[in-house]
Amino acid sequence: MADEKMERCKRVFGSLCTALDNRGWHYEKYDEDLVIKCGVQGDDLPIDLVISVEADIELIMLMSRLPVVISEERRLDAAIAVNYVNAKLVDGSFDFNLEDGVIVFRMTSSFIESEIGSELFDYMIWMAINAVDRYNDKFFMLEKGMMSLKEFIKDISE
Repeated sequence: MADEKMERCKRVFGSLCTALDNRGWHYEKYDEDLVIKCGVQGDDLPIDLVISVEADIELIMLMSRLPVVISEERRLDAAIAVNYVNAKLVDGSFDFNLEDGVIVFRMTSSFIESEIGSELFDYMIWMAINAVDRYNDKFFMLEKGMMSLKEFIKDISE
């Protein structure tokens, strides 16, 4: 049974590689850990992606750490801003660590007793890039004092 599970995980990982190959993307591949690292340039800031196949729980996890760390004096505003953004997202969410000021976009999909094709990865990548690209500059401006929390909320509400 464990061999069947691992074979399914390897097929899922293969579908991930196929999805990236079909896009013509370059990526770092860690076969033993079933992890891919890649990235693209967004409209204004780079977008790094880490996509992993979590074999033990049969879960695909996509994460994108934003290239900004929120300073202590702005963390309450950032926590409120992340909450407002998450309420608007259809899929995935931003995780904000109050202790270190790091914001990460996270999206998961279970593949328990399922066969996954490259189309799921196309969807996950598309959703992640759109969400991160839409909001990363706003979080950056909030951190740098270029935008107040009130302006942030108004901007994402329009």
